[in-house]
Amino acid sequence: MKEINANIVALSAKIQKLRELKAKCEAIDVTAVTVSGSGQSISNLTLIDQEYALIKVELTALIDNSIGFFTNVRSSMVVADKKASGEILLQ
Repeated sequence: MKEINANIVALSAKIQKLRELKAKCEAIDVTAVTVSGSGQSISNLTLIDQEYALIKVELTALIDNSIGFFTNVRSSMVVADKKASGEILLQ
């Protein structure tokens, strides 16, 4: 069985950075600017605004999923370390 070495402190710091990045992403306002007029240029600007809004939603979800994944990894490692140390104490 291979040993997995990870720095819990570094992992926690990266999780915090992801949380900060998520907060920055959520703070970005991508609401479409109200434009008057008609024509293809206005239609394209509206589509661009919609795409930016979708990118924001998807990027925020990706960051949130990454936070959850790395938090679970960290928790699993902490539990495994505690279990391993308990087994050593019992020997």
